[in-house]
Amino acid sequence: MIPLHMVQKSMKSFKVLKKRKEKGSLMSDWTKICSILAESKEAIILVHEKADGDCLGSALALAFSLHELGMKPVIYYPEEIPLVYRFLPGTEMLKIKAPGSLPESIPVIAVDCADKKRVVYDIPTNSPIINIDHHVSNDYFGTYNIVDTDAAAAGEIIYRILKDGGVRISPDMATCLYVAISTDTGSFSYSNITSETMKIASELLELGSDMNLIRENLYEKRPLSELLTIKAALANFCISEDGKLINCLLDFDTLNKDELIGADTDGLIGLLRATDGVEVALIFKEIEIGNVKVSLRSKSYVDVNIIAREFGGGGHSRAAGCTIKGNIHEIKDNVLKMVTPYLTGGINK
Repeated sequence: MIPLHMVQKSMKSFKVLKKRKEKGSLMSDWTKICSILAESKEAIILVHEKADGDCLGSALALAFSLHELGMKPVIYYPEEIPLVYRFLPGTEMLKIKAPGSLPESIPVIAVDCADKKRVVYDIPTNSPIINIDHHVSNDYFGTYNIVDTDAAAAGEIIYRILKDGGVRISPDMATCLYVAISTDTGSFSYSNITSETMKIASELLELGSDMNLIRENLYEKRPLSELLTIKAALANFCISEDGKLINCLLDFDTLNKDELIGADTDGLIGLLRATDGVEVALIFKEIEIGNVKVSLRSKSYVDVNIIAREFGGGGHSRAAGCTIKGNIHEIKDNVLKMVTPYLTGGINK
């Protein structure tokens, strides 16, 4: 591994890094990350709102690596992280901080964030931003961007950066990265996985990823709220006549009466998407009155990222989302009108 003081000495004049879209050398990426952080010796790591296993696992693994360099990394998040991920090693590096301005001049690393809006916080103009992501909708908002849209998860990118940079990956880091990759690939069942994904997963197992810890917490401790959300959804889902489009509407009153506003719906939309014959699955979840989160998933050919972007969101070709203000029933009608031509051949997929 490159010692921090050597990076600081050899790259002290390397101040401003231009945006780039090419992948480049990941060894160079690690060197440049260290060069940005060297003078500060502090780093703020940010993850997106409604944190998932990929952003949390990736951020924690990165924080571990920076701590080993003698730095003081902190991961800011505006609330308690989802209960299902609190078993992850290193969660003591997560600090609850209300949305607002961040401290001046401290480098910021945004992990798994497609755009600046998703980080919740206001980043000072004098703070360099390192943007590490895999979403096709990423808008390259960083001072320096490491964006690989071929990666199945941000955890893949973090792993390659650390491995090619000579960083020792501890069992705790391996556990975090395995969770990152496995959750963003639907336990290695989605179409975004590649041979590289499986190779990395295998290497993480060899590095000591704690599979018993992961299995027990991710798959054998599902919260009751998830089951109750599925129950509510089964009473409120619709499927198109041709069976290609399934959607579920969960309004605020339905969710609020059973205290399900914050319940995870990833399992639910996966269940809807898995229905035989379905190509697109949608969930309309009213997280507060007049504020609707829309989750979009597709199976084979519809690019839901294109649809989500029309409503100010984004994501991946097979998994995307957006948040829309307005009446939930009108929002549902508008989104369905946008989706239908992709299923009937009216728009090239």
